[in-house]
Amino acid sequence: MLNLKMNAIHIFYNLYLTVSDGLNAARRILLLSFLCFSAAYWILSVSDATAQENNTETETAVSEISLGLEDAVNIAVAVNRDILKSAFRLKNQKLSLRTARSDFDLKIFPNASGGVGGDESETQKSFGAGLSLQKKLTLGPRISLEPEIKKGDTSYESGLGVSFEIPLFRGAGREVTLDGVYTAEYSIRNAERSHYQTLVSTVLSTISAFYEVEKQKSLVRLNENLKNRMYGHAETARAKEKVGLATPIDVYRAEIQLKNVEDRLTGAVESLRSAEDELKTILTLPLETGVTVIAPLKCEDIHVTETKAIETAVKKRWETEQAEDDFNHVVRQSKIAKNKLLPELKIVGNYSRLGTSEDFDQSMTFDEDRWGFQVIADTDLSRDSEKANYQKSLTNIKNAGLRIKEVRENIIKEVRSHLRFTDKAKARIGIRQEQIVQAEGKLALAQVKFNFGMATNFDLIEAETELERARSELLSAKIDYIVGTYKFRAVLGTLIERSAIHN
Repeated sequence: MLNLKMNAIHIFYNLYLTVSDGLNAARRILLLSFLCFSAAYWILSVSDATAQENNTETETAVSEISLGLEDAVNIAVAVNRDILKSAFRLKNQKLSLRTARSDFDLKIFPNASGGVGGDESETQKSFGAGLSLQKKLTLGPRISLEPEIKKGDTSYESGLGVSFEIPLFRGAGREVTLDGVYTAEYSIRNAERSHYQTLVSTVLSTISAFYEVEKQKSLVRLNENLKNRMYGHAETARAKEKVGLATPIDVYRAEIQLKNVEDRLTGAVESLRSAEDELKTILTLPLETGVTVIAPLKCEDIHVTETKAIETAVKKRWETEQAEDDFNHVVRQSKIAKNKLLPELKIVGNYSRLGTSEDFDQSMTFDEDRWGFQVIADTDLSRDSEKANYQKSLTNIKNAGLRIKEVRENIIKEVRSHLRFTDKAKARIGIRQEQIVQAEGKLALAQVKFNFGMATNFDLIEAETELERARSELLSAKIDYIVGTYKFRAVLGTLIERSAIHN
């Protein structure tokens, strides 16, 4: 592409040298401008056409994609919509924490005023400006500093004031004051666990869909092979019938079995398409993209005792941490509810230094003091609502304590259930492998008997059908076991590291 552009520039330059000979300076400039514009337009057109061609090649290249299990999982974690939405919710919760913490930031409020007033005899104008610096402390008090300047028709008034508000009973203490921050942090932890669970669920869905594609692809292949053999049996039966070596029943038997296999093949093809679409949806791939999976079918043994598995799951599972965090949260909420039973009593005070003079500099001497001090009480004597809320908070603590025990029991049941499932799946693999050996022996015997005219095609067709069924069931057992091992890791809480929620 670069050589093509350089050649184009060289051609336009030679054209300029040839045509410009004998022209005056003005016409040479005009000709040079025209040729430069033409060359630039041609180069841009070629570049645009090349870019479109490259895009077309790229689109063609991605119309078919080959995936290993790790590739599929990495793509799902990066682009799955459920994971992205969960990450956005987590981000919003972190913004809520920033909002809660901002209540304790130093706040600066500039203010200004201006107005006109008076009566029939005179009109007065006034202008003012100032700042209000406010700070809320984590123990409850509020402090503000307010410098201010005012100008009337004949004088200036300057002032610097300090005020404070201190709660003595209700609303006092770090636990109550920081309730908004603690609640926001609690919500973030909940969102992080929810995001982690979304990651685990998506990874498991990806693995299940990935192996479902492999399973249906293998079933299509097995049914295609069986269909070809059934077609051969049907052709053989028809040929033998013509020479009197087979009966019409033999022909019907082969043709009926052929139609059964064709029907299963059609179902397997449709199931394969559905499985591919499900995988592409999880991976956020265009549905028209072709997908080829490369699935490992090695069955690795699980070397863990039930006691160790339960210990690991109770320690690693996010549900355990969630239940304990919920308990601590309701305990803290109960303390706040108890604090609201106290009377509302607070101390409010202010102190100001003022200066008034016709001269601005003299007004800044601050030769006048003003101060005030109040104790304010405002409490409902019955406080029925607060008492009821406090009793509810005590009930919530009991429920949260029961929830911790319930979560632990559920985890133990899940661990035991998945251990039994994997043991059963492993046993099924051994049984199916034995069935294949038996079916192969039966098929070999039936083939010999059929070749020597000692049996009809019934035994042969039945043996081949049983062999393919055993192979299909072995494949299903292997995939169930492999997917089950990943689910077992999820039950243990070790499928994905918890640090993944921070990525």
